[in-house]
Amino acid sequence: EIKVLGKPPDGVRLTLEACCVMFQVKPVKKPDPNNPGKKIDDYWEASQKSLLNDPKKLLDDLFEFDKDNIADSVIQKIGPYMERDD
Repeated sequence: EIKVLGKPPDGVRLTLEACCVMFQVKPVKKPDPNNPGKKIDDYWEASQKSLLNDPKKLLDDLFEFDKDNIADSVIQKIGPYMERDD
């Protein structure tokens, strides 16, 4: 089960991060290990607590997602994910 992975593969992390953006799940703010005193957005922890909490609901939500009525703010946030090559 994906939820129990401590450090998931990059592709899994990226996919769930994009799902969090699309479903407007706010990230958990965590200390940046590379910049003491700064915070980074952790979508992995957020996805574990919300999206992966009920895998069947996530699947249903993905199938029922209203792709024709995505908020402009979500479109702006998801843009960089769409432009990635990986």
